[in-house]
Amino acid sequence: MRQNDREAPATGPERHGWRVHVETPRGVEAIGVLVAPSGDLWRSRILTYPNVLWAEPGGGTTIKFLAESPQQAERRAIEYIEAHVRRMGWLRRDGLEPVESATSHEPARAPAGTVRRRGARALRHPHARQHSPRKMKCLPVRFGAARPSTLAQTVNVSSEGMCVATPSPLDPGEPVRMHFDILGHTVTLHGYVVWRRARHEFGRPMGMGLRLVEAPEIYTNFVASLP
Repeated sequence: MRQNDREAPATGPERHGWRVHVETPRGVEAIGVLVAPSGDLWRSRILTYPNVLWAEPGGGTTIKFLAESPQQAERRAIEYIEAHVRRMGWLRRDGLEPVESATSHEPARAPAGTVRRRGARALRHPHARQHSPRKMKCLPVRFGAARPSTLAQTVNVSSEGMCVATPSPLDPGEPVRMHFDILGHTVTLHGYVVWRRARHEFGRPMGMGLRLVEAPEIYTNFVASLP
């Protein structure tokens, strides 16, 4: 059952569910499903991250799907997304290259205290642990070399770094200061750029890979809690 925006109001908190990355003419986009209770039923909506809700063609009403369980509501939204992706001929990409394996397109200027081994593909901080698992997660973040004033969004995160999609990536080796919102708290993160992608490539957005330095426990615990 599909309803428009004038029906099926949420009667409880809306949560983020299933998510996929797709290659579109505008670049790689993250599309996901929001699920919330609606009276005796459950509703789902579709979101292009970070903040564009899908609407009915030719109108401003948000598309909603109703079902008797959150799983059914989510599944109906997923089927709609998958059909739309096939119809548009977009390439589905459930994963993008992680920070650890991305190749820098420009030579890095190592910050103090970093080490560059012969043949290495990315800068490594001496305190960094290797093989930290990445989590595909689109979250807003502000960054800057001196102060976090540029808005961007993450593509993936780990306890030691993240990939940030932005049309204004910093140069490899530059220090980065970030503001990251976690559970209602603004957390300050420090790190440096390990690779930079200054132009859009097939399956890879413009952006940069960041290595964190002594990430606070609230951030590492948040990453560990992600599926």
